[in-house]
Order: sequence, then structure tokens, then C-alpha cells
Amino acid sequence: MTDPGDSRRGLVVGTAGHVDHGKTSLVRALTGVETDRWREERERGLTIDIGFAPLDLAPELETGVVDVPGHEDFLKNMLAGATGIDVVLLVVAADEGPMPQTREHLAIARLLGIERGVVALTKIDRVESDWVELATDAVMELLEEHGCAGWPIVPVSSTTGEGVEDLERSLRAAGAGTSPRRTRDLFRLPVDRAFSIHGTGTVVTGTVWSGRIRTGDTVRLLPGGATARVRGLEVHGSPRDGVAAGRRCALALVGVDPGDAGRGTVLVADEGWTAVSRLGVRIDVLAAPGRPIEHSQRVRLYVGTSEVMARVVAHGGGTIVPGTSGWAVLVLESPVVTRCGDRGIVRFYSPVTTIAGLRVAELDPPRVWTSRTGRWERLLDGSDEEAFAAAVELAGGSGFGGPREGIVLGRPPEIVEALGASSAAVRLGDRWFDPDVLDATMSAARDTVERLHEADRRAPGVSLEAVRSALARGRAPELVKACLDRHLEEGTLVATGPLVSLPGSGVVLTPEEQEQLNRLESVLVSGGLQPPTVNDLGAALRVQRDVLADLLRLLVDRGAAVAVTPEIYVDTAALDEMAGGVRELLADGQPRPPTAFKERFGLSRKYLIPLLEHLDRASVTRRVAEGRILGGA
Repeated sequence: MTDPGDSRRGLVVGTAGHVDHGKTSLVRALTGVETDRWREERERGLTIDIGFAPLDLAPELETGVVDVPGHEDFLKNMLAGATGIDVVLLVVAADEGPMPQTREHLAIARLLGIERGVVALTKIDRVESDWVELATDAVMELLEEHGCAGWPIVPVSSTTGEGVEDLERSLRAAGAGTSPRRTRDLFRLPVDRAFSIHGTGTVVTGTVWSGRIRTGDTVRLLPGGATARVRGLEVHGSPRDGVAAGRRCALALVGVDPGDAGRGTVLVADEGWTAVSRLGVRIDVLAAPGRPIEHSQRVRLYVGTSEVMARVVAHGGGTIVPGTSGWAVLVLESPVVTRCGDRGIVRFYSPVTTIAGLRVAELDPPRVWTSRTGRWERLLDGSDEEAFAAAVELAGGSGFGGPREGIVLGRPPEIVEALGASSAAVRLGDRWFDPDVLDATMSAARDTVERLHEADRRAPGVSLEAVRSALARGRAPELVKACLDRHLEEGTLVATGPLVSLPGSGVVLTPEEQEQLNRLESVLVSGGLQPPTVNDLGAALRVQRDVLADLLRLLVDRGAAVAVTPEIYVDTAALDEMAGGVRELLADGQPRPPTAFKERFGLSRKYLIPLLEHLDRASVTRRVAEGRILGGA
């Protein structure tokens, strides 16, 4: 099986216009294909759902046409069809001129960022030439209102064929002027249809927005999360080994039911794609119909082929008035799959009217977000370098990178990597960090050690793990590690075993605590091998348990005492003397039972057994069946 379309650039032309202005008839005249698939559509002469057809425009272009319904009752179907359009074919009947859906469809096309278009002035065989001139003037005014004054207007008759060749030439020129879609990018296809074919299984159709897909690949269907294998691919009925961005295609999937892959589902292949329920967006409100967007307003959001309800959280709790733009977070009632830079349409909840367009700036923004809008601006309108820097800044201590980097930045991963390599950002592991974040974390690490040490001033330092844990909130592990390692390398922090401290810092005792430490050491020295237990020490010295524990730990750290058990601390000199006596006792190589040690050192069983077990752990002795021998024997 070959892939003849791979050498050509994919292009999608989408119709737009008022109901009964001849969109479907025009597509039939251009392509020879009847795009009304349902019998009801053909009987009523009314397009209800989207239809598709191939169009032979130019050898270097593989063009598909998406025919959308014009009736306002089916506008959500039109929006599903408009996704992925490169060139809009605006159809206006000469006998009526621009009508309400003409204006709405054109507004939607512009809000979706479609720059190229051609106007087909249809049904010219039904009117006199002066009517054609009047309709042309009206269309020109409409185009000027929407910043499309350069779009050609081509009079045409689908019945007689007049003007069809001129229309093809205009579409060819418009298509040649579009920017190619990114084929070396993350694969994504918003599904507009899903059905089952006997012997084939589940089939889905849509426009490949980015990347490419091949037979045998595994895809995920989001937001549901089901996985499937691509059994087969077709572009307008032609089997393919692979399909790249900018093409309408059908995919036969193995492992899923049609119900798992309906309209609104998105096919993806890379692990970084996820569905989110919060979007940071810039909303552009249409001047007409003149409806503002209020804070906390409920709206309909259309992204790709998805339609979801959303609540608007406007910047500062204000209102975005008609004809202006504003920042907001949309809290969605159902999750969607999108990436930075994607465009969407906002419609009134009721009555259902198109009121705004938007661009996605951040996926799943935090609850407190208003300070982030300056960086959102750079993400959407800045250069690639400015956008990368903004993404790194927004990521903060979590770092920017990993499998989602191309989605968060809205650029192909290879571009992201090149931007990172030439930026001032610092690479740690697979993530990029802003230098200011590193400096702030360095300061936070030092402050954390100081704070934890102040809270535990009777210790010689604080646990390195405790410092890592305190710094971990909102910071990636590699950032925390890098900053602590740098402190240790530069000597701004000092490590002693598992403890870390500031240079020159150490145990800080009050005069009372110093006196208690001296008395504690004296008691242990006088107690020899049978000192008071920890409980008895606390009562005898009138020292709180936590203070006593710190003082005992301090004596151990200084080598003045040994923790034989958690309840028995012995003077180091006394224990060393016992170890020497044990070596003398066992010098002949003969094992000795516990009674021999009891007689030799005059110890009660309460102390004898813990002391012998400690010597076993220290390898001074070794326990055998007949008693104990020297550890090296």
C-alpha cells in the first residue's frame, strides 16, 4: 500500500454561509460528490450535518472540502465541521445577499483564525446583472467589516457551471497562500464522526490537526482514555499507510466501540496529552450582536469538535464588553483536550448566539491566576523565544518540560528543545527552570536550614531529608537536589553524616541546659556500667523528656556516651573498659556463658544482657551455642 498524499501538502476548504444559499450544490459542482449523506437531507434539500468531498485543486495540494449546514439550528454541527479549516469558502446567494448566518459564519471563521477565504456569489443564473452588482457591493462591505477586504468574490452558477473554473482558480491561489500544518509535531485528530462497519469495526473521521499517524500505531481516545490500534487509514476513500496533518481521513480502530469515539473525542498518540477542566484564555468579544461577557456567566464553549458548558471567571471579576478583549479562566463542566494557542468559540447559553472567540493560554491554571496574564500575553503573541521564557516562568519551581512541553507551549517538541538550548533557562533533568527560581530556591534552602535548626537548637544540625521535604512543596525534586548540592559544594551549607547545618553553627544551649548537661554526664560517669535508666534520669535531674533526649544525643555525638538501648546510656570510658575486660576474659578462645561475665563485672541481668548484645553488635563478641567468644574468632 502506498502513501501518495505524503508528497503533497494537505489542505482543507470549508464552506460557510446562510441556509439555502447553495453550499452543497456548489460543492457538487466543484467535486462531483453529493455531500448530503442522509436521505432526510436530500429529501428536504437542507443540510443537517457536515459532509466531505475531495477536490482536485493543484498537483501539490491534497485538498478536502468540508460542507457545513447553514441553518442556525445546526450551527453546532457547523462548528464541528469548521475545525481544522485552512480556507473558507463563503457562499452568498446573489438573489438575497448576506444574511444572518452569513455574518455569523464569517465571524466564526475569523474568530477561529482562518485568514484565507474566497466568496462564491451563487445563483447568478436567477438574477439580472444589476442584482449581481448590488450583491457584490453588499458582500464587499461585509468583508471590510471583518477585515477580509482582500478576499476574492467570484460570481458562479452551480446549475450552468458558469464561474466554476474561476472559483477553482481563486481557491487554488488562496490555498497556496496558507501556511502548511505541522507534520513533525504531536499527533492530534478531533473526531467529528464515529460509526461501525461490518467486517471493519469502529471507524472515526476527522481532520488531522498536527503530526502524523500510521497503520499499526496505538492511539488514545480522550477524554475517556480508551486505547485502540489503527487497523487502516483512508483519505477520501483512498487507502494509506500514513496520514499527515492537514488532511481529512478515516481511521479503522481495533479495540473500541463507536460509543467510545463519538464527536468531541480527540485521538492522540503521545503520552503528554490530557483532558483538563480549567483553561486560562483571552476572550475576544464580538462588537455585534453586542452582548458582554460577565463574571460568573455560564456559556457554551466549542473547541475542536467538542461542545461543553463553562463558567467564566473574569479577570478582576469584571465584564468584557463587546468589541474588546479580556482575560479569564473558564471552569468547564466537562473536560476537553487542547493546547496553548488553540482557538475556540464562545456562545451564549440561552439564547444560543455566537458572542466571542478565544485563545487558550494556559492549561489548568491555578486558583490564583490574575498575576499570570502578562506571561499569557507573551505566550500567545510573543516570539518563540518570548513564549518559551514565559512558559518557564509560569512553571516556577515545578519546571517546564517533560512529555507535556509541546502542549503547554503550543509548539512541536523539537522546537521547544531548540528554544531551551538557546535560552537563559537552566536545564535540570528533563526540565527547564528560570534562573530567578534557582536563586529563590537557594535562599529558601538556607532559610529552611536556619529555621529548622532554630526549632531544634540543641541538635548539631538538621536532617537533610527534613530539609528536602520542607522544600518539596511546589518544587521539582531535581531543583531541590541541585540547590542543596550547590550549597554543599560552595560550603554555604555543611553536611555531617545525615545532618546539615550553616557554617559555624552548632548546638545552642541555655545556661540552664548546659548545667543539666554537665550533671547528666556526671551521673553517667558515676553510674559506670549500671547507670540510671532514661526514665530515672529524667526524674532525678528534673529534666523534661524531650530536653533529656537532646542532651543524651549530644553526649553521644560528642563521644561521651553510648546508647546501649533506647533506655540505657552508658559512659563511653566505662564501656571501653568493659570491652577490654571481655577481651582478656575470652583471650584463651574458650566460650564463656553469661554467668562468667556477671561474676567478672558484677552486673545484674537487667544491664548484663543489653551490654553483651551491644558488644555483639560492635563485633567485640560473638554469640555461639556454648556462650560468647571473641568477635574475630
